[in-house]
Amino acid sequence: MRVLVIGCGGYVAGLILPALAARHEVTVLDPRPSTGAHTHRTGSATDPDDLAAAMVGADVILHTALANPAGHQLADAAHAFEVNVTSVHLALAAAHEAGVPHAVHLSSLSVYRDLTTRRLDESVPPDATDLYGLTKRLAEQVCHAAAFEWDMSVTVLRLAWPTTDQAWPAWALPGQPPRTHTADGAPVHALAADDLARAVLAALEHRDGFDVFHITGTDQDGRWSPAKARDVLRWEPRRR
Repeated sequence: MRVLVIGCGGYVAGLILPALAARHEVTVLDPRPSTGAHTHRTGSATDPDDLAAAMVGADVILHTALANPAGHQLADAAHAFEVNVTSVHLALAAAHEAGVPHAVHLSSLSVYRDLTTRRLDESVPPDATDLYGLTKRLAEQVCHAAAFEWDMSVTVLRLAWPTTDQAWPAWALPGQPPRTHTADGAPVHALAADDLARAVLAALEHRDGFDVFHITGTDQDGRWSPAKARDVLRWEPRRR
């Protein structure tokens, strides 16, 4: 399968790219150079011309570009909306124009407020109001609209605390110490890179209109239901 990965230079994309390239013919679109067993195209996820050129020959797109704003300035908000929302719409529109029938979008359980204090499954409507969570749930609405308007299949994976295999079970982000608990004291049950990669590979094959799955390293003490991913994607974490 010829997979176009949009935004491969980010942390999460780096966790899955080796496993993806080992099984599929991968092209990545990113302004930053990348190396590995894939083809690199220099371009922006928010440039329609770059997206259109990269779509040629693709069978499926994997959208991994994201911006997690650290500041509270208007420029931070503008960048978050541009990357997390606008780039999703542009990528799906370019896929539609190129006749690419399927897309996988990496979302986040951050589309929910208070995600460590209540039971959540895919039937619970996203309700985040912080900048990052808001833009990620708006991106999911873009995916839903694309599936409806353009008769595409779009599979959304909501991730929680993806981490390297080496750092697991802690959650490690570049330049930060590994975390075992959130700021409010809740235990972190990180999602290992090899488990994440298996979920993405399954999502590339799953084509059933618009569909959403929670992909987590644990059920968070019974609060996050893994049932849908287990039953439909035949996926569950091996590292617990």
